[in-house]
Amino acid sequence: MIEEIEPILIGELIDIDKDSVENFEYEEIDYAIYHLESGIFATQGHCNCEEQAFLSEGAIEGEELECASCGKTFSIVSGDPISDPDAGPLKTYDVTEEDGKLYLNL
Repeated sequence: MIEEIEPILIGELIDIDKDSVENFEYEEIDYAIYHLESGIFATQGHCNCEEQAFLSEGAIEGEELECASCGKTFSIVSGDPISDPDAGPLKTYDVTEEDGKLYLNL
């Protein structure tokens, strides 16, 4: 039997600037929440690199994120690695908006 998890309230849409990424912690796990022109997205909170850098410290260009530590780039939408195919993908999560509130679906 699969247990359905209730969506977790992240916060208000207006609190996340466009073309930015914010760190969100839930039950001691970090997630990166992105507000792009194309929508709201979420990935794991740390890069796959040795330094395990916070992705919220990375640079966004369009729908791509560059890790501030290792410099590898990833697709924010799919999590796929761009600059180094051997880097492995980022885990992605669904984000929904309801009445201006954002919810993370784990």
